[in-house]
Amino acid sequence: MSDGILPIPEIPGVLSDASQRGVLIPFVGAGVSVLAGCPTWGELADGARRASIEAKKFTYGQLAQIRHLSPRVKLSIARGLEAEHGLTIDYARLINPKSGYENNDTGNRVYRSLGKLGKTFVTTNYDAWLDTEVPDLLLSVTAPPLQQDTIATAPSKRKVIFDQNQFTPANLNQPNSVFHLHGSLDDPAGMVITTREYISRYANDRDENGAQRENRTLTFLSHLFQSKTVLFVGYSLEDLEILEYVIQKAQVLSAGKEAQARHFMLQGYFSHEYELMRSLTRYYKQCDIQLLPFLRDEKDWSQLIEVLERFAETMPAAAPLNLQLQMEMEALLE
Repeated sequence: MSDGILPIPEIPGVLSDASQRGVLIPFVGAGVSVLAGCPTWGELADGARRASIEAKKFTYGQLAQIRHLSPRVKLSIARGLEAEHGLTIDYARLINPKSGYENNDTGNRVYRSLGKLGKTFVTTNYDAWLDTEVPDLLLSVTAPPLQQDTIATAPSKRKVIFDQNQFTPANLNQPNSVFHLHGSLDDPAGMVITTREYISRYANDRDENGAQRENRTLTFLSHLFQSKTVLFVGYSLEDLEILEYVIQKAQVLSAGKEAQARHFMLQGYFSHEYELMRSLTRYYKQCDIQLLPFLRDEKDWSQLIEVLERFAETMPAAAPLNLQLQMEMEALLE
């Protein structure tokens, strides 16, 4: 360890208690899927640009001119070319892990552990890693030793919710569900990718115009942060823009209200980033989020897998208590 950063952070009592009461919601970002073989934002943006070139709607000369732009801007340009030329980019080919899902050992390992931390999940990812529960590996008495860890229980599908109209407090209490805040590969045209789409998804245009203009995403996030305990996983410094959309926009709705839940953020740091970690600890604290740093020196981001496995072993999720659900419904009625 270095300067107080542990390879596996200690689990706060509030976090463990939330898991036992069934109110812990893992909020999953791109970093987890990158570990599982999905592209980074930069790789996705470059892939979309290459798809435009393959369709002869863009040139390498044009690509060189925009290479310095952010992935978000590059993806916005790609979306614009789709609309202008009637082009359909195969986002499933770009986003899904090249090794697939079933035979992806690293991906199955990380999402198996993550799946034990909650009964309901929220993600800003488009991929299908959370859409199906990764089953436990079981030992077989009759199987040869080298095959004993290849026999697993049957996987079960989670309810996949990506339609913004279904982002409701009632659905949040449905077990075995996953909310894709920014859309899903099940509906590529509806994925939130461009800057304009992000602004629209998190636009705060409610109250004075009534329920017809209610932003379901903000209502959903407001209820999530007020009634549940959120564990952010897979968000790095490069994702601060997305986190600010999620956290700051939702807090506008609950400004002036006393926080009803504590939230946590797992993030990895190198030993020389200790002061950065301390600064971000203060930053997240302003948003009612406690930073849980882990040390990346030996295994880089793969250290997250061991962190999740320890958390899953120590505090596996329980189903929400009926009393907890009743209290949440009463709070909504008020």
